[in-house]
Amino acid sequence: MTDSAGSIIARLQDAPCELQCAIRQFFPENEWDNASAIANLESGFNAFALNDTASQYGGCGAVIAERNGVKITSERSVGYFQINSCNFPNWEWQRLYNAWHNTGTAHMLWANQGWSAWYFSAHRLGLL
Repeated sequence: MTDSAGSIIARLQDAPCELQCAIRQFFPENEWDNASAIANLESGFNAFALNDTASQYGGCGAVIAERNGVKITSERSVGYFQINSCNFPNWEWQRLYNAWHNTGTAHMLWANQGWSAWYFSAHRLGLL
């Protein structure tokens, strides 16, 4: 199975063990492969992935680009699911490196927004 770019879509069994366990705990079974595919596109299954444009652009939320009509704002996105810690200013962002915190937060976002919280990855996977 491939995504819109022709890349092979990751499945649950492709994810690191700690991420597999966390996805199984937080997501319903019919979303396990989708969650794994999102995490792979977002971080390459890297628990320590960090996209910190907030420091570079003077804080969270500054418009730094536009792609396909969607404004891109500065962020500090952390871990497997690239959780944007700017959306949780009272949290200690480093905790999002933990697979359980990261996946639990991803599930909370998914439960409220579906896969649209990961707009570009979800679009590429055909989830939107």
